[in-house]
Amino acid sequence: MRLGISELFTGAGPRDGSWSNDAARLIEEIGFASVWLPEHVVFFPEYKSQYPYESGGAQEVHRMLGVIDPLVLASSIAASTTTLRIGTYVFVVPQRNPIITARQVASIDQLSGGRFEFGVGVGWAVEEYDALDVPFGRRGARMDEYLAAMRALWSPEELTSFSGEFVDFPPLYCFPKPVQSRLPIIVGGNSDASLRRIVEVGDGWAGYSRTTEDIEIFVERLATAMEAAGRRMSELSLKVGRRSKGKTEKDWEDDLAYIESVEKLGIDEVVVSPRIGDEHYERDMRRYAEIVGL
Repeated sequence: MRLGISELFTGAGPRDGSWSNDAARLIEEIGFASVWLPEHVVFFPEYKSQYPYESGGAQEVHRMLGVIDPLVLASSIAASTTTLRIGTYVFVVPQRNPIITARQVASIDQLSGGRFEFGVGVGWAVEEYDALDVPFGRRGARMDEYLAAMRALWSPEELTSFSGEFVDFPPLYCFPKPVQSRLPIIVGGNSDASLRRIVEVGDGWAGYSRTTEDIEIFVERLATAMEAAGRRMSELSLKVGRRSKGKTEKDWEDDLAYIESVEKLGIDEVVVSPRIGDEHYERDMRRYAEIVGL
């Protein structure tokens, strides 16, 4: 079982944005496999959109003023570490131009020596889409096409063209190319559309705030769909996000029981979320490492 950490690096507070690199080096030193960077381009004082996960996450999002851009931060962390895998959990693909995103992602993979994983999702806040002047409707179809265009741009071919409903460009050069022969696309979400997307284009799943029962059902459905498509489950990396609770001894016992339970279900990595800025942050990270034997 691998253990990763998801963090909201805000670039604010008593320490400036350089703390993100300090934290990444510590995460690597302790023995975590990866660091995952959440994405919201902008935040709002009020939301009409319904947060799709648990209430603690909604409260956190509603308190946020901003986070460091995950792709910019990923390149900085890549320069500060040597073995830590770096990913987005998750990047809202339909909100950004796919040619620019493809170049940025490939650049990070080059600079990190092939350590980047592209966790992707469609997002949930209509307010963000409105602010960016991107239609919220059919965002799933837009994301599917954007991912297809990016895969084409990452191919070894020097000249790439693409023609679709949302993306259309003539033969062009788009460099650099990723180091990894197939840069991992990790599909976020728990919906039927997410499951379909994993089977069609994905290299893994990024679940979040799911009970073990929910995870078991999703993994079984995914295995059935993968077999029907002629793919093997061994082709996928399955990850689930685990929101950190208070840190009583009972909390640690619950965390360990959860990690052991999802490992039996075929999950490869649990991504935990202790928060930067907490005075006990390093202690909690080391405790997580201790309970899973890093």
